[in-house]
Amino acid sequence: MKKSTETDLNFNTTNLLLFMYSKRKPLIIVSILAFVISILVSLLITPRFQSTVIFFPASSTSISNALISTSGNYGEKGILQFGEEEETEKLLQILYSDEIRDFLIAKYDLFNHYDIDPGSKYRYTQLFNIIKNNISFRKTEYMSVKIEVLDTDPEIAAGMGNDIAAMLDSTINRMRKKRAVEAYQIVKKEYFALQTEIKEVEDSLKKIGEMGVYDYESQSAGLNEAYLKAVSEGNTFLTDKLEEQIKKLGKYGGTYLFLKEFLENESARLSNLKEKFVQAKVDSEQNLPHTFIVNEAKVAEKKAYPRRTLIVITSTMSAFLLTLLLLIAAESVLKEQT
Repeated sequence: MKKSTETDLNFNTTNLLLFMYSKRKPLIIVSILAFVISILVSLLITPRFQSTVIFFPASSTSISNALISTSGNYGEKGILQFGEEEETEKLLQILYSDEIRDFLIAKYDLFNHYDIDPGSKYRYTQLFNIIKNNISFRKTEYMSVKIEVLDTDPEIAAGMGNDIAAMLDSTINRMRKKRAVEAYQIVKKEYFALQTEIKEVEDSLKKIGEMGVYDYESQSAGLNEAYLKAVSEGNTFLTDKLEEQIKKLGKYGGTYLFLKEFLENESARLSNLKEKFVQAKVDSEQNLPHTFIVNEAKVAEKKAYPRRTLIVITSTMSAFLLTLLLLIAAESVLKEQT
């Protein structure tokens, strides 16, 4: 008995076709109904248009390092080089920032555009879900970034795509500029403070020079030689004068040597600091694009969604298969009961 039941339930291809033929009327009726309903439903769905922006990230090197640095690192990461995976990941993270999203909400009045009640308790949840469904960002296999925007208005879809790319640059520049300006102010303060300090040292050396000490090494050697010669010649007047100069040289010579060495060291530090000062100034004032745009968003001529043919075919086939399974199940239950 069990073997007979298993045989009855075992539908091979021929039996399945015969069964479908015997049940052709309900299968055809359900398929036609599904076909008609899916057409009507697809016609009721508001069409949406898609616009796409594709860009590569630029290298994250600073402008000053690439353009005016004398350290010779330009070849490692220049401003004309494409960024790598790390830069791509960073751009994707910034694309999801509140700053870009809030800009789109304000510019395109998305609450009204998406027919969301501004007084609703969950208005932002609704809005953010719609934005998430309509705007997508992804990394391509070529390490570029693709922005896809869907909207019922093709011009808004294109505008939002291009605005997102533009806002990406603005957001990065704002983030970097804030840090660059702070760094510039620090370097600027140190640079001008060092300039003032060097000027004070130069003034001190000038005053010591006015007292007769202007080149300790050569003066010391010359005075000692002249003093010994005057002593050997018995020139008392000259000896007294030379002794006075030697005493003055001894009094201010140590200070002169200290200030001279200090000035040399600080002048070298000022030279290095000046390069950093110029670099920080450039970084705080200049804005370069952080992306290489491959494709800008264009106004779509054809809708991207819904794909009515796909909807109709899928719905009709699904209804047909579901009806067939139900009929098979019903037939099996009837056979078991008999």
